[in-house]
Amino acid sequence: MRRHKQHAGFSLLELTVSIAVLLIISGATFSALNFSQKAYASQQLQADVHAGLRGTFALLAQEVGQAGSLNFIPQTLSAAVTGGTVAQTVQLSSTANIFVGEELTVDTGSNQELVQVISFPGTNQISGIFRQNHALAAPVTAQGVFPNGVLTTTAGNTLQLFGDVNADGSLEYVEYDCNPGSTSAPGTLTRSITTIAPGVTTRTAQQVLLNTLVANPGGTSCFTPSMGVGGAVTAGNCTTGGTAFTCVTDVQVMLTIQTAEKDPQTGTYTTVTKSFLNLSSRNVFAAYAIATASSPSSTFLQPQPPGLPLL
Repeated sequence: MRRHKQHAGFSLLELTVSIAVLLIISGATFSALNFSQKAYASQQLQADVHAGLRGTFALLAQEVGQAGSLNFIPQTLSAAVTGGTVAQTVQLSSTANIFVGEELTVDTGSNQELVQVISFPGTNQISGIFRQNHALAAPVTAQGVFPNGVLTTTAGNTLQLFGDVNADGSLEYVEYDCNPGSTSAPGTLTRSITTIAPGVTTRTAQQVLLNTLVANPGGTSCFTPSMGVGGAVTAGNCTTGGTAFTCVTDVQVMLTIQTAEKDPQTGTYTTVTKSFLNLSSRNVFAAYAIATASSPSSTFLQPQPPGLPLL
């Protein structure tokens, strides 16, 4: 009779030890995986915060930098003009983006003159005092900058500015409103941009740029305007030609936002504060240089469009 060889199996002790070792290894693996997942989620939350701040500051830098700019689209006279000393109505090829009070440069050479717009009597018509004779199709342009392109003059949570901020020949009014909240109820940073045109008295609807805004450290304001070449803003620091302007050349911006969700590693919201100390308007700097030159001239300093800031 052939005998079958008997194979001994695992003992209960060996099986228990094996399972225990397996559980320890699996626990360590899942613990490491969980830590990695939390670390990744934490980094992603902070990355989103920084991305939002970077985008906002890029927009602020571009629009503050363009504040006060005038990029006028040249027009022409649609009929000859006979010079005089009283206001008359003149037809232009277009009055788009022209505003009451604007200083227009009409014609070239010896007939060139500055004409201030008094009103808009009709379609593509302006009223003004034309002292020189001008031929049909004489060029009409506007030169210069707005010395008060940044309207905000005191520290606070609202920033108002205007100019050709998109460099497309149109004047825009831009307003940023900072409404910081608390950790449990964060606030928002909103922005509106409105084309300046006759009859426009209200700004467009605000759009949210940041929606987890909290108070800055020490309660610091979101926006602090300043005169970059000499300190605090003072009324009349761009006085020239009998007209006083307040030239805000720089804007300091500080924003604090928190993560949209609690950090999975700490169980709390993470806050990030970012500040720029010198968002500058090169156009207002140019206006300041013109106004404070040894022989100041208001020829290239455009008046503020009426009705600003918009409600």
